[in-house]
Parts: sequence; structure tokens; C-alpha cells
Amino acid sequence: MQTTVVSPPVRSEISLTVLGRSDLAEVRRHVLPWLAWWVLAEILWLLFTSTVNASESIVGFGSSVVAATAAEIIRANRAFVFRARLRWLRTAWRIPIQIARDTWTVFVVLALHVTGRRRVRGTWQAIPFRHGRPAGALDAGRRAIATVMASMSPNSLVVGIDPDDDELLFHQLRAAPEDVQAEVERLR
Repeated sequence: MQTTVVSPPVRSEISLTVLGRSDLAEVRRHVLPWLAWWVLAEILWLLFTSTVNASESIVGFGSSVVAATAAEIIRANRAFVFRARLRWLRTAWRIPIQIARDTWTVFVVLALHVTGRRRVRGTWQAIPFRHGRPAGALDAGRRAIATVMASMSPNSLVVGIDPDDDELLFHQLRAAPEDVQAEVERLR
């Protein structure tokens, strides 16, 4: 009797998964937006650093990659809805004046603190601000512009908008909630 030994075939090749057409379409759907975010982040980096030093550019390149990746992950997982009214930007000319005024305020407050004349205790403030629909494009635009306008000056920093209580929450070194209130009132 003759015996035959059958051994399993030896696989010397590594099986590679090839991207299908739908997978390539999915990749393409993310590449252009990612590149746009990366270019935007790199331009902002160059504007903020005001230099083209090689080491700064390398750090900016890496930071822009991280920023673009985060922005694309958020964009891909959530609908980006934002719409603004042109009349909301009519008062943008006041922003440089507010920045100058609040810069002076912050320097005075810090000088008083450093000299020991008055201890600085920042304050948390809340002012009425209609949150609106979470998915509404116009409401999202109004919230974004309110956050930017109120946080632009050095004395105020918006930390959030409470949808339950319809309040804008912010921190100030010198309490002046009426300044922030006046800015966001124009966004009605």
C-alpha cells in the first residue's frame, strides 16, 4: 500500500487588503477637506508667529497636521452648519476699540495686583443669551459670533453657552458684564 502525505499548502505571501472602490471614494471624501484645514492652520500659524524660521516652520507643520486631523474628524462626524447675518458684523468696527480699552483695563488691574494695592480675583459671570436650536445653522452662527465678539477683548473669555438656562457664561478679570451684554445684544 502506498501512503500519500498531504501537507497544507505553505503560504509565503502576505495577504494584503486592497481598498475597494467605495473605500477609495471614502478616502477621497476626506483628503481635500483635510488639506484645506491643514493649509488654513498653517497660514494661521505663520500669521501668529510672524516668522519663517526653519524650526518654527517644522513645529507649525506638525501643529497644523494635528489641527487639520482634529478638524476633519469633527467635520466628518458632525454636520457643519453655520449661517450668519451680515447685520451681525456691522458692529465689528468696535472690536479694536474694545480691545484697546480692555487691554488698558487689564494692565491697570494687574498693576494694582503686583503693587499690592488691590488683590485681583477674576469673576465668573452669566448673562441672558438665547441658545436656540442646537442643530440650527443660524443659531450656531449667532452663538459662534457671540463667543468670538465677547472673547476678543483681553478682559473677557467666554467658557460656554448654557442651553438649559439660556445663559452665556464667561470669565472676567474686572467685572463688567454690561460690556459683554452690550456686545451680544446686537446679535438679535
